Amino acid sequence: QTSIADLPSNQSATERANSSKVAEPTIFHLGEEAIGGFAAGIIGTLLGFPLDLVKTRQVYYYTQIASAPSTKQLSTLPLLTHILRTEGIASIYKGVGPPLLSLSIVNTCSFTSYSYFRQNIFHGQNGWDINNALSAFPGAPLFGLITTPENFLKTQMQLDNVQSELETTNKSQTTQLQSNDGQKNQIQGTRGKFTSSVHCARTLVSSHGITILYTGHAINTVREAGFVGAYFFFYEGYKEEFRRSLLGLERLMFLGDDNSHNSSFATSVAVPLAGGFAGATAWALTFPLDCVRAGVQGQPIPISPSKVRLQKEGALEILRRLLQTKGLNGLYAGVRPSIIRAFLVSGSRFSAYEGALWLCRRSGLTSIENGANYVN
Repeated sequence: QTSIADLPSNQSATERANSSKVAEPTIFHLGEEAIGGFAAGIIGTLLGFPLDLVKTRQVYYYTQIASAPSTKQLSTLPLLTHILRTEGIASIYKGVGPPLLSLSIVNTCSFTSYSYFRQNIFHGQNGWDINNALSAFPGAPLFGLITTPENFLKTQMQLDNVQSELETTNKSQTTQLQSNDGQKNQIQGTRGKFTSSVHCARTLVSSHGITILYTGHAINTVREAGFVGAYFFFYEGYKEEFRRSLLGLERLMFLGDDNSHNSSFATSVAVPLAGGFAGATAWALTFPLDCVRAGVQGQPIPISPSKVRLQKEGALEILRRLLQTKGLNGLYAGVRPSIIRAFLVSGSRFSAYEGALWLCRRSGLTSIENGANYVN
């Protein structure tokens, strides 16, 4: 999912005044943010994808299967271990291609979009400022256009093995399954019908047209807007809280040294901490929307063309069925691995972002004066 790092708008008043005298650095700012956002997207996606797979499987069992496996079998670590044992390590990254590409693009756009609207339109301030959330919303429609096909293909690939097995099971005699002690409720692994994300996209588009890739577009766009708004708002707030606490700790350690307020240590620690907690908070608040989104995009799609119009459940139908059959708990199926993933991924993205900026400056890709604008 979308992230943010320490943006140029977080400069001190003096730094902003000095940098505003020069027009050229703004171009470098956009370049640095784009490079940093691209790096953050790649690192975050690779790190968090296994937990995203677990979350998708958990949501699927709750939304698509009437008799879901036991709670113990659906726990994060047992499910991940079972997938590794029965489907192999390659299955952990099955379908990683689309999000690896799209989230790199989305992260690049989110850094520049948020920075622009925060500085020039909404004038968001550091700390708890609702304008920071408003600055994130304008990018949501674009993010939705990019991430809907990615989420759809990723979800179909992550569920491919399970859906293929269920299709095979439905064709067999249930009496034979029931004779095997408890085997009917175990989560089995099998080989899916799609060999890659490209094969999945080509097959489904040839059967149902290009619009199949935008299954669940509305709920996904609403989810994107809710997530980025909450994420940026909590990031800016958490960062100031952590930074203030760390600076206070430094003053105690160095007996009130006045230079402690300029310490880069406080910022370097506050940024990934704020990112991690902001990601976890935003996911917790918007997870019901993602659960419904996964239910819509995770529906089995036949690969053979048919003259009969494809019948799919919409977001409201999925929501109604979840509430009727599972209650409110159904909207939080898979929330644990998602929050763990959000914390790890969001924090790592900030580190990747800052690392990319450091490499840009060290390599001479950006000017020293411009690089200084990022020091808080």
